[in-house]
Amino acid sequence: MMNREGYHIVLAIFLSLLPLLGVGQDQSVADSLIEIADRLPRQDTARMRILTLIANNQTDPQKKLEYADLLMEEARTIQDLKFLHHAYLNQGQAYRLMGDFDVAIYSLFKALDYAEKSGYIKGVAGANTALADVYSILGNHNNSLLYYKEALGQLTPQDSVLLATILLNMGDEYYMSNMYDSALVCFQESKRIYERMGGDRSGLAYNLGNIGLVQAQQGDLEKAERNVSASIRELEKLEDHYGSAIFLTYMAEIYQRKGLLRDAKQFADSSMSISRRYGLKAEIRDNSLRLADIYAMSADYESAYRYHQEYVALKDSISNDEIYNRIENLEGAFELAKKQAEVDLLKAEQKNQQIIITTATLIAIILTILAYVSFRYYRSKARINVVLEEQKRVLESLNETKDKFFSIISHDLRGPINSFHGISSLIKYFVASREPDQLLEVADDIDKSVDQLSTLLDNLLNWAMKQQGQFSYLPETLNLKEMTEELVATLGNMARGKGIHLSANIDPEISLWADRNTTMTILRNLVNNALKFTPGGGRVELTARVRNQIVEIRVADTGVGMTEDQVETIFMLEDDKSTYGTAGEKGLGLGLQLVHEFIEVNNGRIHVQSQEGVGTEFVVELPAFGETESIMA
Repeated sequence: MMNREGYHIVLAIFLSLLPLLGVGQDQSVADSLIEIADRLPRQDTARMRILTLIANNQTDPQKKLEYADLLMEEARTIQDLKFLHHAYLNQGQAYRLMGDFDVAIYSLFKALDYAEKSGYIKGVAGANTALADVYSILGNHNNSLLYYKEALGQLTPQDSVLLATILLNMGDEYYMSNMYDSALVCFQESKRIYERMGGDRSGLAYNLGNIGLVQAQQGDLEKAERNVSASIRELEKLEDHYGSAIFLTYMAEIYQRKGLLRDAKQFADSSMSISRRYGLKAEIRDNSLRLADIYAMSADYESAYRYHQEYVALKDSISNDEIYNRIENLEGAFELAKKQAEVDLLKAEQKNQQIIITTATLIAIILTILAYVSFRYYRSKARINVVLEEQKRVLESLNETKDKFFSIISHDLRGPINSFHGISSLIKYFVASREPDQLLEVADDIDKSVDQLSTLLDNLLNWAMKQQGQFSYLPETLNLKEMTEELVATLGNMARGKGIHLSANIDPEISLWADRNTTMTILRNLVNNALKFTPGGGRVELTARVRNQIVEIRVADTGVGMTEDQVETIFMLEDDKSTYGTAGEKGLGLGLQLVHEFIEVNNGRIHVQSQEGVGTEFVVELPAFGETESIMA
């Protein structure tokens, strides 16, 4: 066994050779470095360089994210800006591969910020390149080309590896824009650079496949098939699942154009299998469209329709992420502005301190009463500190309220917006089936959803007033059946869109003594949450009974359920509690916190029972009409 001194000598030799290694993804490189990283102490520079290489070469997006987070934790401890850049860059790339484009853009802008702060020009180019990749997937080719050109402008001829990578990606953008001559020029130039550097296997494989795509568009299907096939074989050796999935899809397109539909289907199925295994959302979308076309050409219209529906759902999901991108960008800009304001305030306070000290010194010298002046000075300073401390507490409270309010808006608007997905599917179905009369009913549903959005905004404003101490709690007699019928009508589209049976079995005689707006918010969030985590074919049911002047409202579903740990912490506001629904619906983990606080406002309680794979039941206890009257009398 090698002793410690010998091990460090080998490590030093290995690290000295790192600049000579290619930067393409290679899973074998990542696997060989993990044991080395585990032997090094935390926060050690050599260890963080190894973690960066592991994250760079990971082909599994989940593993890439795991090592990016580990690198980020250690780099943040010692405030190393360059390694923080590498951590956020790999985090953004992992989220891009998994289809979380809003989070990806946020992480990549953080990577760009740290690269600029540390003067790491190559890192600035790398972050711009990664941002261009995300916009490419979202179909915004103009923005993508702008970011690639921005990256090129920051490189020198010595940055050959990154230059070759950017040219490769720019060629792909020109290809997507049907500018095949420009695409071929970029691919060939990138290939020459990789070959001149000694042959980056990953870069050459991508170039070979991309050249094949251009050849296919130019009509030379035989050359295209040879090049794409060779690219796939090399990427499979490198365990590059993302690249394999992409070019298997293009191979399916080539065979489809040749009329060999059975072979085309096999390639598309292989790509779909890889994409589903590693959560490659954009590739699942593209394969769904490809399989829909193949089945349509094979006259299997039922399968074609099924895959086309999956394509539409994923296409809409990726499109909606653009909205969340803007939200994240605004939040990121706000955080940066807030940090700058804190720095400016600190500088102003330091300047004031210097003026006070200088003034006190001059007064002491001139009046020769240093003790008296010092006494007055420290006494004045103590009063100022008390005032500043109180102002700081108030500002922190207001800032927390603002953060929670913005997050709740983002979360609570998603329920009604998801209703539009169901309406959009119905419109497409009725148009396709030539049933225009049914569209009138869909129009009524749209009106209801719009009305609900308006009501929802009013509720959110009430919530903001409550956090600022201005919220009015106005209890009144509420007929529970009427409220649940309104709720079922509002969320019915979302339920039908997922194939879930939503019902409310409420005695019309049951009445509550509670605030209308907060009670409706409680019920809406619980039902929306149940729909989110219930798969198609499931049930969500509302029931109620009166016991000891308390109304017990039960919201039960046959969804995925929760673990005991999740049940214990479900009403705690935590940053990492966001989850995805059974159809990929995204949330921020704040809905149940809002439910919990509003139930307390209405003098009620909430309980939850859940079992994984069986379902979940929430029991809300609110005062019945009658008990409150007697207490008030």
